[in-house]
Amino acid sequence: MAALMALIVGAFGVIATILWRLNSVADSAKGLAETAHDLSNLSRRWSWRGKANADKLRIVDDPRVGATALMVAIAQADGAMTAAERAMILAQAQEKFDCTPKVAEEMLGYGRFLIGTSHDPDESFRKLLPLFAKACGPKERTDIVAMVRAVASAEHAPGEAETATLARIERALK
Repeated sequence: MAALMALIVGAFGVIATILWRLNSVADSAKGLAETAHDLSNLSRRWSWRGKANADKLRIVDDPRVGATALMVAIAQADGAMTAAERAMILAQAQEKFDCTPKVAEEMLGYGRFLIGTSHDPDESFRKLLPLFAKACGPKERTDIVAMVRAVASAEHAPGEAETATLARIERALK
């Protein structure tokens, strides 16, 4: 009987030791995964280090985001963006960029961040023009003009200043 009891206690000891070692291995694996994640983000952090003080619009490298930011700039040219202008930006992004509503919302949010409180679409366009010239073909540039025109006339006919801006955008992108 004593031998059986010693065998049972020994078996529990072995099981407890195995569980303790497995827990230790799992903790080590978690630490290794966190280190790998930190290393994968290291290059992204370093690439943004030199861009921290740069103009936000000049570092945009995706023409879809640039076009969304330009639509936001046009929408904010006459004050705060209205619900109709917001809905038009989302509709244009989904239609022209063939993206989901969630991606369109994210691009709109990023576009609003890039434009900030600026009410000068000419300045925004001037900063985005090199991106459009480099990354867009004739069809994409025509699409950008059409999207900006749609947003400008989402709620009412564009005013004199907006019409002049639209004409400058169209001339530059043709």
